[in-house]
Amino acid sequence: MPDSTRVRIFVDFWNFQLQWNKCHAKIGSAGLVQIPWKELPAILTAEAAPGQSVKYAGCQVYASIDEEGGKDAGLSNWLQHVLSSYAGYSVDVKKRKPKANVKCRECRTEITSCPSCAKPMRQTSEKGIDAAIITDLLSMAFDDNYDVAVLISGDGDYAPAVQYIQKKTDKQVVQAFFKSHGDQLRTACWSHIFFEDLFAKMNLAAVQPTSAKAQAAASVPKK
Repeated sequence: MPDSTRVRIFVDFWNFQLQWNKCHAKIGSAGLVQIPWKELPAILTAEAAPGQSVKYAGCQVYASIDEEGGKDAGLSNWLQHVLSSYAGYSVDVKKRKPKANVKCRECRTEITSCPSCAKPMRQTSEKGIDAAIITDLLSMAFDDNYDVAVLISGDGDYAPAVQYIQKKTDKQVVQAFFKSHGDQLRTACWSHIFFEDLFAKMNLAAVQPTSAKAQAAASVPKK
């Protein structure tokens, strides 16, 4: 390894953002708590290899947007022109794909509009994000672009790739996520970081035991 341990961060954007929102909703935070994107790399780089001389090698963000009707135009602009301008950030934005219409389980008739408001029923799904993250994790490991990868996700689908990297190379993968999610991936990774333990360093309120009122109010924003 080089004199300084090179830490590269990989972010599964929606997996991270939605669980971040859910975590803060559960602890009763007032309003939406912003992820400190500018400060995040320095904090995670230090946490990924404690006691070592470390070097931030970059942050790869993988996100999807729905282009239908300009719904995500603001988000797309922020991802590609604001977030990507932060030091070391590279943002990969992919288009969400439409899902098939819902069908009645009995007669198999497609339900194309809401029975209540008559508005069109349209769902999308994220395509290509998992493949892009796995491809970059693997290629950058074998091309010696990092020593430690911090993977911000709770998706167990990444576990086989993580295990392969750690078996075939001298690279380590550290999961950064939330305590109540991502067990399968956490087990595959070399070590882990819990965001709940980093809130003080992010100048956010520490996570407290969830009250019954907060639990009742908790909800995950829908994409």
